[in-house]
Amino acid sequence: ESIFTPASGGTLLIYDTDGAGLRTRYELEFIEEIEFEFTNARDEKLEFKGVMNGIRNESVFQQKKMFCIDFTTEQVRKNEGNFVYKAFRNLTPEEISKEMVEKIGGKIDDSGWVGKGQKMTFLGARKRPNEVIRTCLTGGIAEDLQKPSATSYNPSQAQPQKGETKGSTGFYCWQTLDGYRFASVNDLLSGNVGKEHEEYVLRLQNQSLSMDETMQSIIEYDFPQLGDFQTHQRAGAFKNKLISFNISTGQYQELVTGDNPNATQKQKEQNGEEPTRVMSKPYIPERYQNSCEKAAPDYWDQSRKTLAQGAQRLNTFNDQIGKFTLAPQFTMRAGDCINVKINKIESEKEGGVDEKHSGKYTVAKVGHHFGVDGKSYTRVTTIRSTIQQDDASSNKV
Repeated sequence: ESIFTPASGGTLLIYDTDGAGLRTRYELEFIEEIEFEFTNARDEKLEFKGVMNGIRNESVFQQKKMFCIDFTTEQVRKNEGNFVYKAFRNLTPEEISKEMVEKIGGKIDDSGWVGKGQKMTFLGARKRPNEVIRTCLTGGIAEDLQKPSATSYNPSQAQPQKGETKGSTGFYCWQTLDGYRFASVNDLLSGNVGKEHEEYVLRLQNQSLSMDETMQSIIEYDFPQLGDFQTHQRAGAFKNKLISFNISTGQYQELVTGDNPNATQKQKEQNGEEPTRVMSKPYIPERYQNSCEKAAPDYWDQSRKTLAQGAQRLNTFNDQIGKFTLAPQFTMRAGDCINVKINKIESEKEGGVDEKHSGKYTVAKVGHHFGVDGKSYTRVTTIRSTIQQDDASSNKV
């Protein structure tokens, strides 16, 4: 599962002897339905029902044959044959996304459907349901404490207008074993989606532990990314400029974002005063206006409320990426949040808890691994925003 993809699935390895003829005996094309179930030490069940998607690789070594097969959910296959022709008028991103999920037979996970957005209008234009959902995620305006806005302007003035944009935007829609979830970026980071899992502990001594303690232990962890300041600068995460040209009036306007509230004070100081990214977009306010009356500003074309704001919020969303290996956790879902405690080796000078890496994390990806020897583990990828630097600040949004 991953918050970045509207589908879940995995890979299956099947071993066979070269002469057994598994494929011919059962007339397999490896696109058939597949279903499996696993149970962990807590009697928690992991159940999956979907379809195979063909062989990625087939190899033979010393009379042993191995098939590497991809599988995914049935909704992914249904998405390919569904096209959307309708116009969506004055509907919120979550309403449109829910309609598209139902169109491909998906199940809604109400506990993870917490996003709220402003109404939007656009054409389906022969897009598949997942493509329509992507339009909502990137073009929708989140209704939260940092409401996106753009400075108004006076078209009668001859000089180029200087303006300002502010706010936060961005949504995610993804599939879990419990159904589809939908949330704004801020709701996801604040832990309002799904379930908050109790504390997982990295123990320096794993002997003589009870089963409950073992299930709550961190086997290993690593952090492949702990910030990339220059990449954030180039993406305009701290300050950027949007050049907006009004097609209807011929007005040229430069909209500069203010200081990003999702950046630390030190990041703002190091970035400087000038924007580090310049974007341009023709502004077409009358695009869907059928009447002779003048369209309201930023009503039909909402690019001035989403482009610059999205560049800031989405590029300070997953500043820190961590990976934790846990005992099999079959109730954990992408979008949940977990609390971890990393112990340090005690010495005369220091020890105790690693404050930098302990605290609350948002689960971005969940992967379950099973072996033929009966051993299994769960691998989770977690994220933190730029202002979630340590245990003390891990609850900030």
